[in-house]
Parts: sequence; C-alpha cells; structure tokens
Amino acid sequence: MQLGRLKDLNEKNYRASMRQIKIFAVFMPSMEVFSSVAIGLLLWYGGGKVISEQLTLGALVAFIGYIQMFFKPIRDISEKYNIMQSAMASMERIFGLMDQKEIIQEPEIPKRPVKAEGHLQLKNVSFAYEKAFPVLTDVSFEIKPGQVVALVGITGSGKTTIIHLIERFYEFETGNILLDGLDIREWRIEELRSQIGLVMQDVFIFAGSIAENISLGDKKIPKEVLEEVSRQANAYQFIKRLSGGFDHEVKEGGVTLSGGQKQLLALSRALAYNPTLLILDEATSSVDPETERLIQDSILTLSRRQTTLIVAHRPSTIQQADRILVMHHGHIVEQGTHKELMTLGNIYFRLNQLREGNL
Repeated sequence: MQLGRLKDLNEKNYRASMRQIKIFAVFMPSMEVFSSVAIGLLLWYGGGKVISEQLTLGALVAFIGYIQMFFKPIRDISEKYNIMQSAMASMERIFGLMDQKEIIQEPEIPKRPVKAEGHLQLKNVSFAYEKAFPVLTDVSFEIKPGQVVALVGITGSGKTTIIHLIERFYEFETGNILLDGLDIREWRIEELRSQIGLVMQDVFIFAGSIAENISLGDKKIPKEVLEEVSRQANAYQFIKRLSGGFDHEVKEGGVTLSGGQKQLLALSRALAYNPTLLILDEATSSVDPETERLIQDSILTLSRRQTTLIVAHRPSTIQQADRILVMHHGHIVEQGTHKELMTLGNIYFRLNQLREGNL
C-alpha cells in the first residue's frame, strides 16, 4: 500500500516537473526571439532614418535601450515561474493544514488535579501509528514526584512515542496516562502542556536576544526568573560572558553558539515556565562531555523539586537515574538501577557493551 502511494506521488511529481520544463522551454526562447526581432526591426527602420538624417544616432541607441528595458521584466517573470509554482504548492499545503480538523479534542468539561507535583503513571498503554504495526503494547510504569527515571532502548523501540503520548500529540488506543492522578484526556491541553518542560535533541534558536529565546518572547516573565532558571540549567556563566549578557543578540539557528550552549539555553527555556514534569529526549546525545556534566548536575539539583524523564543512549547520562526502564519492540522488558541491570547481564548490559565498543 505504501509503495503504491509513493509510486503515485512520484508519478504526479514527474508530470508536474515535465509540465514546468516544457512551459519554461517554450516561454524563454519565445521571449528571446521577440526581443531579438524587435531590436532587428528597430535597427532596420531606425538605421534608415539615421542614414537619411531624420534621426540621430543617439536617439537610435536610446530606443534600443528602451526595448531592452521593456523585455527585462518579462524575462524576470519567466525566470521566477519555478519559484511561483513552488510557492503555490506551499500555499496549498498550508491551506490544507489550516482546513484540517483537530484530531486531539479538548474535553467537554476539563478538570484540574488537586495538587500539581509531576506524578506520572502509564497503565497498559498501547498505540500504533498504523493499526497493522503496533509501536507500544501494554506499557505500564510509574514515576513518583521528584524521581529521575530513564528510558533506554534501540532505535524504534517506542521511547519518543511515549513522550508524544504524554504531551498529547497523539491519542492512544487503549490504557490510561495519568498526571497527578488525573487522566491527561481530562486536562485542558494548554494547561497539560504547561506542566511539561520538553528538551529535544534538536534545539531551535530564533533571531533575537538570549532573554527572548529563553522566555519565548513572553514579557510577563521577569528578568530575575530568567537569571534563576539559567543558573539552575548551568547556563548563567556562559551567558554572562557574552557581550550584553541576556541582551546579547543571536542569529536565527544560533549560528554563533556552540551545540552545548544551545542545549543549556533549551533547558533554561523549559524551566522558565516552572513545569512539574521535565522530559529530556536525547538532550545530551550531541554535546561535549563538559556540557553533559553540567546538564547532569542540573538534573540532580532539579530532581528535588521536579519529576524528570530522560531518554538517552549515553550510559553516563542515565547511570544516576533512580530507575531505568529498558524498552524493546514496544515493551518494557527490564527495569531497575544501573547497577542492578548490569548485574542481570541482559539487554541493558548488551546495549552498554555495544556503546562502549566492546562488541
């Protein structure tokens, strides 16, 4: 089925591309022919007038310039044709997205937990992006307030899918996910996501000041809070070394910042909204050892006040976790501390051996 869809899309793309090429192949030479004919006629007619002294040579040259000026915008339009076609396709996709109905529905009567403390429970959760291919099967675990729990497993085992379900990016088929004793489907979506701080592997830094990047442009967050969360994330020292400190302007994508600095900013950004549950999805996978140590120190400090869920591959990132959950093909197959799982000598042990290059 997927191969058939891909074949149809490729065929449509081929036909559209060929149509563009044919139009461009006709339009551009036509413009060149018309331009050349116009200049040729002008030289023939104007040259005769110059010879008969009815027209000056300077006037003839000026008319040639006018003809070239007339055809230049038309050439520009033909050259911009491909850009216009791409823009039209993008516009159609944007309008299509805007016309789509919300898949994740708000509850008719949203509820609020008695106390927000980051108590997370998954009970027999199953999920599939396509019904024939389950991604999660009967997953259950609990993270108590203030605990640090790590999720590990091979690529495609379902770790990131769990995060997407907790954030309600997708609806799960069976089971329950509870945050602070309340099913997440009973939360107002905006309020649920405000309780969760998410730090991803790929950090987006937009053009603006450091303060604006941490607060996401929210003027309601005072500078004192920005300084405090940057200290908690161990980002304060490098920020103060920048010219202007929190007012330092960065370019889009944070091209002037290192990968580690961007991750520390992302952690500060997540903490700025005081979440009860902090999720780190491969946040240390592409940073240097020093930045990884700073993030680890932050997690240990924050765990006194916030619940933390870590998805990571590096053993050094997860060794200090209170509990490690090992996922394999959508199931939790092992759980325990780093020491306990290494003693078992099963999947977690082999994953560590592979990462250390011993196998």
